[in-house]
Amino acid sequence: MEERILDEEEGRGIRIKRTADGETDALEGTEGEEEEVAFEFPEEYDETLAGMSQSQVEEELARREKAREEAAAACKKLLDEGNALLASEQFEEAEEKFSGATAYDADSETAIFGLFAAATKNFTDTKRLYTEERAEDLERFDAGRALLLEKMGKTLKNERAAYKKEAEELRPTVEEAQEKRREAFAANRKHYIIFTSVALFLTVLFAIATAIAADNILRTSSSMLPVVFTAIAGVLTFLAVTALAVFGLKLLGANRLCRENEKPTSSKDGARLVELEQRLEVLALVLGKEEE
Repeated sequence: MEERILDEEEGRGIRIKRTADGETDALEGTEGEEEEVAFEFPEEYDETLAGMSQSQVEEELARREKAREEAAAACKKLLDEGNALLASEQFEEAEEKFSGATAYDADSETAIFGLFAAATKNFTDTKRLYTEERAEDLERFDAGRALLLEKMGKTLKNERAAYKKEAEELRPTVEEAQEKRREAFAANRKHYIIFTSVALFLTVLFAIATAIAADNILRTSSSMLPVVFTAIAGVLTFLAVTALAVFGLKLLGANRLCRENEKPTSSKDGARLVELEQRLEVLALVLGKEEE
């Protein structure tokens, strides 16, 4: 059995004691013939290396170093390509390159600068800032928010004022139209609930009548009345089932309209209001919350 102990005071050392019979013992003061083996871990040592042999530690550290070098090389390649594309004003392609570079190095100021320079077409267009990807980047990168505030602060403030005014004017119209639709859709659903309930009741009623009439055919074989009543009740049952199916589908449609109406994007004006509110949230990341 082999045991390794990390020396907390010295910070990086592991000492292993190997006994004469080939076993190891980490306890100090063990009597008998021993061979003491000691080695030091480099500064990269962390808890994930505990329990590894010296050769395993060296392999793991070599693997990590190779991965770091490969990541640095890939990041540099993306930065070089992004800068070339940015210089030739191929903004969309450059944006992708710089975004990839931030995945390798989230602290790279060059990558962050290039990303937002490409996204804004050298700080002249804010359209791409309101996409989901760039909004997430604004939340991640303090440097990106500071850069936009420096380069486009006035433009962004003007856009916020315009969006806020449009949203305030549009909101009452959207809410009023939604409330009117809500009342109409609720009334429509109520009607189909009644029709469906009546059709269900008649279906059950006629089905029972059909069963009773059919049972009497065997009881009174000398009369044709049970046969006639069975046929009539069967037809009525079929009609009731058909009506139940039709009204049931109508009820499902009425329920769907009620649900859709509650969505903010259920109308053109509602979708525009949602877009304005999302843009205001993005602008708040850069400019901060407005004081009431």
